[in-house]
Amino acid sequence: MNPVKTSTKSIVTSILTILCAAAFTIAIHAIMPASVDVGKLDSVLVTLFGFPIVAASYFLLLYTQCTVAVRYICSRTRVSNLQTGIRFGLSFALIYLFGMQEVIVESSPFATYGFEYIKYQFFMGIGDAIPVFILCIVIALFTIKSNAKEIIVHNIKMLERLCAISIITISFLIERTVGYETGFIHSNCDTYTVPCYIWTVLFGMILGYIYTILYPVLFSERKWIHVPIRFILIIGVNWIIFNSFIGLIMKGAMSNVLLRSGLDVIALFIASCIIGRFIIRDRVNKCLTDSLKFDNISLN
Repeated sequence: MNPVKTSTKSIVTSILTILCAAAFTIAIHAIMPASVDVGKLDSVLVTLFGFPIVAASYFLLLYTQCTVAVRYICSRTRVSNLQTGIRFGLSFALIYLFGMQEVIVESSPFATYGFEYIKYQFFMGIGDAIPVFILCIVIALFTIKSNAKEIIVHNIKMLERLCAISIITISFLIERTVGYETGFIHSNCDTYTVPCYIWTVLFGMILGYIYTILYPVLFSERKWIHVPIRFILIIGVNWIIFNSFIGLIMKGAMSNVLLRSGLDVIALFIASCIIGRFIIRDRVNKCLTDSLKFDNISLN
């Protein structure tokens, strides 16, 4: 295991990295050609502190959670710091990039769903994804003491990987379908049914893929339940924080945001428990001592 640096230097590095990532994201959002009508932002927090302060605080919280996750896992995994940073950076980046495409038109500057909406959300997602990818690598490399030799853990088998992605996708689809059809989850599914279900399936696959690339990092030799718990405490909590932005800036939206993302996390936890208990069993892989170059790292 790699001990977490507690020196002043590592703390300052972490804080500066979070601040830079948040500043970069805010700058990207600010230069977007389309912007949200500030008049729609009527939450109590926006009224009291103003939209810029609320937005800045949100990104600081989001990236702080990413930083804490990387530092916590880096000190407990057998995977090298570089691989850990890349895997976490890619995972968070995929969440932001594809999560932004959820069909919730009223949270955007557009009145209808279409190409302009997709393009706008794509660039907004890129603005969140690039900083978090860089942040995770910097935190892993410069705030965690590296062992003399990098230790690599084998990825899970292809069949197990496909099963894991399928189980998480199906679980997410079932949970969202029940929510959409009963009206329990507020969405634009009634108006844009096909795009809504396409996004649901694709995002479920993304969550499944994230599970597979994080599994070697989250793996524990003690109990299989450690992986689902770590997965939810990191990816699940991050998904809730990511979704909470609308709740922070729009009056009355937080309850629906927390309900929707909370149900997502429950479905994700159940699916990851099924995978850990019945699909990926006895995966105590032999660790390989090697000094891998970045271009040889497999994220599949």
